[in-house]
This record gives sequence, structure tokens and C-alpha cells, in this order.
Amino acid sequence: MRKNALIFILICYSSLSAQKNSVTTVRDGFIGIATDARAAGQGDIGVATSADAFSQFWNPSKYIFSDKKIEIGITQIPGKKEEFNEFSQLNLSFYNKLNNRSAYSISFRGYSYNINEFQFVQVNLEGAIDGAYTLRLGDTFAMSVGGRFILLQGKVPLLDGFSDTSSLYGVDVSGFYYGNEIAYKKINGRWRAGFGFSNLRGKSLNDNKSVEIYAPSTLRVGAGFDFIFDQDKMLGITTEYKTLLDSYVENANGEKLDFGLEGSVIALGLEFAYKEKLIARSGYSHGINRLTDSFISIGTGFHGKYVDLDIAGLLGLSEEENPIREKLRLSLSLNLEEML
Repeated sequence: MRKNALIFILICYSSLSAQKNSVTTVRDGFIGIATDARAAGQGDIGVATSADAFSQFWNPSKYIFSDKKIEIGITQIPGKKEEFNEFSQLNLSFYNKLNNRSAYSISFRGYSYNINEFQFVQVNLEGAIDGAYTLRLGDTFAMSVGGRFILLQGKVPLLDGFSDTSSLYGVDVSGFYYGNEIAYKKINGRWRAGFGFSNLRGKSLNDNKSVEIYAPSTLRVGAGFDFIFDQDKMLGITTEYKTLLDSYVENANGEKLDFGLEGSVIALGLEFAYKEKLIARSGYSHGINRLTDSFISIGTGFHGKYVDLDIAGLLGLSEEENPIREKLRLSLSLNLEEML
């Protein structure tokens, strides 16, 4: 497992198609945007990083390996409602380890995006409520299953023939490997690896990809290694690959959409921790034929006994529209076991 965990041969041929008018489908719809500053600071990766309060979005299987029993996390990206093309996000996550073998988690994510459409400001809203159950299957491996309900409002100009409000459901399946600490000649280390299928859905006669594009089915795989120099200093390196499991460029009748999305992303993240209190992060994301997913990021964290604070910023490398470019992201995690 240790020798194979970082072997990913990634060959992808994909294309990105975007709507040509003032409305742009950005980064898989907002449901696909990273929900926390720790992941954002490492290039939007999280399927194979160590556990934190926001693992629900990336890989709930990680919760079973957390050194905390119960946590709640809050992230917000504020926006100005009166401005065009202004984006805001709110995320709440909660998990509870029932014992050493099982855990459950729930989260809520809400997004709003104001656009200039047909001479007036239209407010698009997306929200998701999801839950997951995690079970340890061995000393170093766990899996989880989860479900999600997604609500879309204000999409009428984009969804021909649909009502003002549409809804979707999704099923998640994920796994996480968290290796034991290994003593090498000069340092100790630990291997990590994870995968996650997100927003899996069955097909029905009423399916239409012009709706599903806002919560596309995706696959994430990743691997990483922790360089443990001593009891005070550790450097984690993680790589992750994400791809859409469908092209989302045709509707149910096989007709080409005016807007659509397909493609893949590969990212690399670094995280340096000093005494597990002061954290520095950096990351690079490369969109394979997906320009809005090419960016660099930096972040930092301050972790205490009761509260963790993480901060991250993103610098886009493309002129394509990206609603979270140059926005500061703040995440707050509360250790409820210590506080109660």
C-alpha cells in the first residue's frame, strides 16, 4: 500500500463548454466549490488529507481517524448583494464519533450568486443538506456512505421549461486509508490515501442534464505523505485528481446545451505544522481544459484547545470568470467535547 499510494497515472481528454451570454456556469455550479479554508489553502484538495471538521464535503471516512470526538465547523465567504456577479457562501458541518469504529456527520451548504440577466439583477440560490455514516473496516481503513438533497432556485433563464425551483438528490461513497507512523532512517512518516464518489444518481424519465450540471456526479482520488521531522514539526504533501463522471453537455433528448461542462482537475497541496498550533499552507490547482480551475492558493491556521481558525486566499490564473477569486475565506472549528 505504501509503495502504491502515490501512483496515479492521469491521462484525460476533455473540453469545457460555457454559456456565451452573461450567465456563466462556473466550476461545476457552486455545489462543487470547496467549503473550507484549510482545503482552499492547499489548492482545493481534501479527499486524502487528515481529518478535520469539514471532511463531510471531501471524504467523511476521515472522521473516524480524528483525534477529536465531536466538532462543528463554520465557513463563510461574504458578498455584497447589490453588486453584479457577486458570490457568497455559508457552510455548517458537524460530526460525532460514536466510538472507535463508527461516526455520523451532517452538513448544510448555501450559496447565492447575483447576475445581470435581462436588464435586472437575478439572485440564484443553491443549497444542499447532507449526512453520512462512517465505519472503520480495519486499523487503517474506513468507508462511508451518505445522502444529499439539493435545492436550486432562480435558474429559470438557464433551465428551459423548468419551474423557478428545482431539486436533486445525490449519494456519496468514500474510503480513506490512514497509515501507521513509520520510522525511517532520518524521519518518521505516514501514508494517506482516499477516494470519493459524490452526487451519484440513478436515471429516470424526468432527468435533464441542464439541471444536473449544477450538482454533477464526480470522482476524487488522492494520496499524500506526512514528513514527521520531530514532535514539533511536520510537513504534509498531498495530491488529488477530480473528474466529472458525465459530460453534462447534452440534455435528456441528446440535444446540445447552450451551456455545459466536462473536464478534470489535478492539484497539489502543502501543509506545514509547528507544534500542531501554527499552520502554513500553499497549493496549486490545474484545470485540464477547465480554465476556471487553474489557480494558486495560500493559507494559514491557528489551532487551539477549543477553537481552530483557518484563513485562505485564491489567485486565479485565468481570465475566465471565477466568483471566489481574490476573496478571503475564513473557517472556524469548535471542539465541542472540550467546550461542554
